[in-house]
Amino acid sequence: MLAALLFATHLHAEQFREFGDWRVHYIAVGASFLPPEVAERHGIVRGDNKAIVNISAIGADGRSGAIGITGSVTNLLGQETSLRFREVRDGAAIYYIAPFDFEEAETLRFELRLTLPDHGAEALSFQQALYGPLP
Repeated sequence: MLAALLFATHLHAEQFREFGDWRVHYIAVGASFLPPEVAERHGIVRGDNKAIVNISAIGADGRSGAIGITGSVTNLLGQETSLRFREVRDGAAIYYIAPFDFEEAETLRFELRLTLPDHGAEALSFQQALYGPLP
């Protein structure tokens, strides 16, 4: 449900990278955009400076796959925070979420290391701007 909500909200900005037979989708979003019941169900703390990064991998068969994932997020000042991903299974969907804090308005750089079944290790980097509450 969380993955569907995040990706449905951002279909116009679908972000993914292909690695062989795998398509890895990624997004970072402020946790205050999540409905309270969704955040509570998944143990996500909502707040103006709270966010999550959500990663899912789709194999050649069109199904979600379990992967290995580690990474970090860095702000423009070079302050780096390690991300602690946890796997979420929701029916047939498998995705990985990691919470992190951010300042009022920041552009953040994500550096992820993925291990994809029957493929091996890959690096995924992307930038995402996040904004706090509007005045």
